[in-house]
Amino acid sequence: MSRLLAYAIVTALCLLLPSPVLVSAVAQETSSHSNLPVPRFATIGSTRVHMRQGPGRDHRILWVFEDQRGLPVEIIAETETWRQIRDPDGDEGWVHRSLLSRSRSVIVLGSRQTLRRSADPEAPAVAYLNPRVVARVSTCDPSWCEVAVGRYTGFLRHEGVWGVYPGEVIE
Repeated sequence: MSRLLAYAIVTALCLLLPSPVLVSAVAQETSSHSNLPVPRFATIGSTRVHMRQGPGRDHRILWVFEDQRGLPVEIIAETETWRQIRDPDGDEGWVHRSLLSRSRSVIVLGSRQTLRRSADPEAPAVAYLNPRVVARVSTCDPSWCEVAVGRYTGFLRHEGVWGVYPGEVIE
């Protein structure tokens, strides 16, 4: 085999095979560094959070969450120190893990929801929650979540809120 043909084959193989550095970087970006499931819900844990275009401070800021502590977000990917999140409006971006909290909350979407005294659709109403109200989650069974909003506590059905998966149980 001629030296030119051998060089062409080696060059072609190098172009077709991913570099070990690139493979390592991609694997790091898509693996679960926290050993927690992805996707999962969390909440905004700080009073000012920059959502960025990519995982790092050198990426452009897409959105700033101001005074949104407790807002539920869905973690859809993660690196060692950055989490890609989706907010209740469907916007996606990256935030530093230190700006999120593992506490759980839900946000009322669509129409007004009735906060009930017990996990029963016939239970008396404790309060009526307008769209965009955020409630802290205590526990959830497959259909209902026990939540707190201000001085009110009660039960909300999973449908009509965002921040828990259908049928999710939280103890």
